[in-house]
Amino acid sequence: MINLRITISGLLVGFCLLGCSQREESHETTSDSSLDSPVVSVIVSPNDSREYRSLSLANGIEVLLVSDPQVEKSAAALSVGVGLMFDPMDYQGMAHYLEHMLFMGTEAFPEVDAYMNFMSENGGSRNAYTWLDITNYMFEIKNSAYEGALDRFSHFFKTPLLDPEYIEKEKNAVNAEWSMRREMDYFGMFKLGRSFLGDHAANRFLIGNLESLADKPGSSLHSATVEFFDKYYSGNIMKVAMVSDRDLDQMEALARQYFADVPNKEVAEPVVTDQIDMVEAAGKLVHYVPLEDQRMLQMDFLIDANDDQFRVKPNQYLAYILGSEMPNTPAARLKELGWASSLGVMASPNGLGNYGTFSIQIDLTEAGMAQRSTIVDMVLGYIELLRTEGIDDRFASEFATSLANRFRFLEKTNDFAYVSQLAEAMQNYPTLHAIDAPYRFEGFDADAVASVMAQLTPERLNVWFVSKDEPATEEMHFYAGKFSVEPLTLSTPTEQVALASANGLAMPALNTLLPESFAVDHPAGEPVKVIATDNAEFWLQGSAIFPEQPKGFTQLQLNTSEQTKGPEAGVLSALWVDLYRQQQTTLLTEASIAGMNASVSPSFGIQMTFSGFTDKQPELIKRSLEALRIEPSEEEFIQAVDRFTRGLENSRFGFPVRQLFPAIRRLTQTGAFNQEDLLQAANAATLEALSGHIEQQLSTAYVRGYRFGNYSEEDVQSLADLIARVLPNRSGDTYTRAATYAPQPGSTLVYQENLPVEDLGMAYLFAAPKASIENVAKGELLAAHLSNRAFNQLRTEEQLGYAAGGFATQLGDHPLVGFYIQTPVKAPIAMLERFDRYRAEFASDLEALDQAEFDSIKAGVLTDLTQPPKNLGEEAGPFLIDWNRERYGFDTRTRLIAAVEQVTLDAVRDYYAETVMTETASRVLVQLKGTAFADEPFAEIEGAQIVEDVSTFHQSMPVQPR
Repeated sequence: MINLRITISGLLVGFCLLGCSQREESHETTSDSSLDSPVVSVIVSPNDSREYRSLSLANGIEVLLVSDPQVEKSAAALSVGVGLMFDPMDYQGMAHYLEHMLFMGTEAFPEVDAYMNFMSENGGSRNAYTWLDITNYMFEIKNSAYEGALDRFSHFFKTPLLDPEYIEKEKNAVNAEWSMRREMDYFGMFKLGRSFLGDHAANRFLIGNLESLADKPGSSLHSATVEFFDKYYSGNIMKVAMVSDRDLDQMEALARQYFADVPNKEVAEPVVTDQIDMVEAAGKLVHYVPLEDQRMLQMDFLIDANDDQFRVKPNQYLAYILGSEMPNTPAARLKELGWASSLGVMASPNGLGNYGTFSIQIDLTEAGMAQRSTIVDMVLGYIELLRTEGIDDRFASEFATSLANRFRFLEKTNDFAYVSQLAEAMQNYPTLHAIDAPYRFEGFDADAVASVMAQLTPERLNVWFVSKDEPATEEMHFYAGKFSVEPLTLSTPTEQVALASANGLAMPALNTLLPESFAVDHPAGEPVKVIATDNAEFWLQGSAIFPEQPKGFTQLQLNTSEQTKGPEAGVLSALWVDLYRQQQTTLLTEASIAGMNASVSPSFGIQMTFSGFTDKQPELIKRSLEALRIEPSEEEFIQAVDRFTRGLENSRFGFPVRQLFPAIRRLTQTGAFNQEDLLQAANAATLEALSGHIEQQLSTAYVRGYRFGNYSEEDVQSLADLIARVLPNRSGDTYTRAATYAPQPGSTLVYQENLPVEDLGMAYLFAAPKASIENVAKGELLAAHLSNRAFNQLRTEEQLGYAAGGFATQLGDHPLVGFYIQTPVKAPIAMLERFDRYRAEFASDLEALDQAEFDSIKAGVLTDLTQPPKNLGEEAGPFLIDWNRERYGFDTRTRLIAAVEQVTLDAVRDYYAETVMTETASRVLVQLKGTAFADEPFAEIEGAQIVEDVSTFHQSMPVQPR
């Protein structure tokens, strides 16, 4: 797959992904192998008790081993230091295409689905991604199957078959992936921006499609694929990361056994040296017409690559200042003027190989659209003002403290993601810093910062005006969207500085929310209702696994029933939340920098969530709650309505496959409405109605609170007292949540919608005869086999679409089994017919499944369910799900594990027959038809109920008991 590894985060550059360590530990172990290079140390967080070892094999592969006795799944990743910038010009997309092909069999394991089936049978996951400078492969599997997985995985890089039959077939999968992404505005803009780079290696078509991968005169795709593999897939530019429950000596033996014989072709490290002609590449004003309804201004500076300066992070330091939401910064001033909704700064130190990018992205209001040239001059004037006055070290302390705190209390993450992250980091940093590089800040470097500042000039700048109304006439190549380009005209630096000064722009204020205490006081590890009144309840639970973490998670629900009565209440709550976020951006940004997160969302009233270090959470929560009674201006309200309506419309441009499951929820849960109803309610909303809605919600809310982690009962009482003071005399006395459709035997629901993108998305679901934990367990085991079998047949063999497979899910308490696809080649009727044939084919497949395979699948599912949590969030997750659904036994996960343990192979076969193959099956069909099939009818099922208005359906649908 293509990885959206674009740039560092926007508003919070340097803080969501970055940090540093003032307290660090170095794990070092020596190797007794005379064939390998000496082991080097690896710097890890003081909070990380795992054991590490790094070494270089004789064939040049660098390996990082992580021993963790607590894991029930082992993982590995191998990255190759070559990516899309090195595609042959005749076969653009080759690096990505080869990534696909390595999954298609090896000499040792020639069956095309051998690797996938082994993963499926052993609770495994696998994936890969390709980007400009890297290709990265990874897997995770139950511990007992680790050696078998390493054996199969390592042969990708030794003896892949690259079978001519699948060379041709897999072109279609790559083409389907391109088809999914060709209507993404990001990819279109990214390609257009790189087209200005002339002969630079980054100026390539990245994904590949049937045209770019077609045989060329005197050359075939097969021969070109083999040549690319032979040229670049060499041990000396590969990095391996492994995580397992085994000890380091055992892991080192595995690394040698399976990776030491990967050929070392001693290839020169692929490095981009092409120089960019700034006269040709920059100084442009680009008008771009997106598919989505956007109003955006983007300023892209080309900078020299400086990824070697990760210890002092000049890009992120500058981005922190330029992207600040503090008073008197560009972001704050543009909002005050009513010209912008958000301003984000993104820095990529080496995103184009030997060059990087420094980008400022501003989401504009309608008023701001008329001031775009002024905004560009104001931002450039601010940069010139900073350059003239000089950037000093006033923010270095809070920058360093924020990063050091994150690294000191760094939590574990999913090992599948962790090995991928490590294998990529080893390509970018010395192995010594593979873990701590994103968190390291050794102090303010005036020269490094000044060097970047010196490159933020008009001579290296392209400005993008992005909206539906741009004067653009040229069509994009391989992507949707139109554009035009003209020379960039700007005011003089003197005029720009005068504009910035006239608007009072200055350095941001310092952060006041950084934690000062890391004391811990976790309560018992079981959830307890510690406060219950007529209009509120509060629960408390400490961590049983991570009691050393000075962090906590608080969820507050200000719950009302208004959303069940019509779309108006939900729309007004969404507008309230949007305006609240706009007004509280400074607070939310300050909290994030300090290691806390605060969010608010509409959900039967509103829901507020706070997480991170607990020391300053009381202040954050107090300021957040006291700001709930917003008083927006008429202009701000109109802008919020505009953002809401455009957001609704833009959601329809997403991948059809990603729209399927929101459509299922919209169909089957109360409180959801058709888009047309929401748009009508938004356009009819008034500022007066919003003000009344806010007061009504706050005066009638039933408050539920759940606190997990480093809190005491006194902390909970203080929170309850705060809410009683901020929201007094509330009349709410009940908790309202969505009612969910209860599937009925023999019934079929159909939801269908036309989309403004090309492909078809379809989901075909079958409800179990009975809602029970036993049937949920059977569904989980069934899906573990079905998902890969359906993927292999529909995607790999038949090439019907890039995203395809089978799954298990639940509507409330009711389990379902289903199939899904996004396809560019099948119309709705044909696709439904194929699903119907395939469900019969899979019944035969299930009959052929032997006991040993089933036992392995079952063990894999149990491993997933029983593996210990990696962090506070994972530990809290199952309890929070039960709390939200009022399952106060908090034992759903435990009951599911017990049920899975009892399921037999015959029970799974019977479950499939009774759920999917029976004549009285309860079905749900969702079909989202793209423009490529505009002239094709929707599929029909005899006797089905076609739901056109979900709110009308909700009024009479059978619902599950609470």
